[in-house]
Amino acid sequence: MLKACFYAMWLILYNYYMEQIGTIQKGWGRRAALMGLGAALLMLSVWLPGVLAWLLVSGLMALYDLFFDEEPFRSQWWKVLAAGICFAAASAFPADFYFLANGPLLFLIFLFLAAKREYLRLSNGILTGILYCLFTGFLWLIGYGLSGKCGWEINFSNGLMWGGILMEALLFLVVEGTLFSYKKGFEFQTERFCQDVMGHQYEEIKSIYMNMRGWRHDYHNHLQVLKAQLALGNQEEAEQYLDELEQDLDRVDTYVKSGNLMVDAILNSKLSLAQQRQIAVNCKAQVPEELSVEDVDLCVILGNLLDNALEACEQIPVEQRFLRIYMIVNKSQLYLSVQNAAKEELDFDERNYITNKRGNHGFGMKRVKAVVDKYEGYLNLANEPGIFAAEVTMPLEDCIS
Repeated sequence: MLKACFYAMWLILYNYYMEQIGTIQKGWGRRAALMGLGAALLMLSVWLPGVLAWLLVSGLMALYDLFFDEEPFRSQWWKVLAAGICFAAASAFPADFYFLANGPLLFLIFLFLAAKREYLRLSNGILTGILYCLFTGFLWLIGYGLSGKCGWEINFSNGLMWGGILMEALLFLVVEGTLFSYKKGFEFQTERFCQDVMGHQYEEIKSIYMNMRGWRHDYHNHLQVLKAQLALGNQEEAEQYLDELEQDLDRVDTYVKSGNLMVDAILNSKLSLAQQRQIAVNCKAQVPEELSVEDVDLCVILGNLLDNALEACEQIPVEQRFLRIYMIVNKSQLYLSVQNAAKEELDFDERNYITNKRGNHGFGMKRVKAVVDKYEGYLNLANEPGIFAAEVTMPLEDCIS
C-alpha cells in the first residue's frame, strides 16, 4: 500500500513535469492515456524491480515528448530521461524508506523546472534545499526514532511521517506555484509592453505615411499654382513657392534606406521625431532585406534604445543634442551602436539595466536585455561625461545579404 501511494504521487509529479518542460499539445484524452499507460507499466513492479519499471515509464514519457512536444526532441530527450532516472533511483529504496527519497526527489524536479524557466536564484535554490533537508531529517527522526517502542507510538509516528510528506508536497506546490505565477505575470507584462511598443511604432509610421499621401494628393495642385505663377511672369513668387514645397517635402522624406523594411520603418519614424526635437542626427544603416531576428524583437531593441536616446537628448540644451546610429551586418553578426548626448551624471544602474526611476523606461531596457539574451547576443552599455552609448551584437542564422 505504501509503495502504491508513493508511485501514484510520483507518476502525477512526472506528468506535471512533462507538461512544463516543453510545449506539449495538451488534452484530457492524452493525459488520461499517458497516466493509464504509466500506471500499467508501474504495475509490472509486482514482478520486476521498481527501477526497471520506472525506466520503462521514462521511455514512455520520451515517446510522448517525441510525438506531442512542439519543441525539438533533440533538446528535450535528456530532460525527460534525467527525471526518469531520478524516479528510478528513488524506487530503489526499500518501501519503508520511500519517505526519505521523496523530499530529494521533489527538490530535484523543482530544480529541473527552475533551470528550464531560468527564474531561480542561487540563494533561493539553497534555501529550498535546506528546507527539504530539514523535512527529510524530521521524518527520519519521527519514523525511526519512535517506531521501536510501542504500538500507539508507531501509529503516532506514522501519522507524523505522512504529515511531513504532505508538508514536503505543499512546499513544492507553494514554491513552484509562486515562481510559475511570477513567470506568467512577467510574460503577460512583456506581451502587453510589446503591444504598446508596436502600437506606438505603428502610429508614428502611419503619421509619416499619411503625410506622404497628403503631399502626393496635393502634387497636381502645386503644379497648377507654379504654372500659373510662371504664366504671369511671377518668377520670384514661383521660387518662393518652390522653397516652401521643399521644406514641406523634407518633413515626409525618408532619412534612412537600409535595405530592410522593418528597420527603415522604425529608424525613419524615430529620426523624424529627432528632427522635430532639434537633435543633430548621424545615421548609417545597411541591413539585409531578410533577417533571422523577428520583427517584434527588432522593434523592441531599436524602439527602446532610440526612445531612451531621444528622452536623454531632451534633458540637455538644444545646441548640445546629438544622436549617432550605426547598424550593419558583418560575418553573420548584427551590430548596432546608438550614441546620444546625455547629462553629465546619469540615473542609470548599468548592472541591472534599469533606471532608478519607475515606469516603462526601465522595463524597456530590461526587455532589450531579454531579447538580446534570447538570440545569445551581447549588450554593452557605457557612459562618459556628456555621452551615453549602447552596443548590441547578435549572431544571425541564414542571413541573406
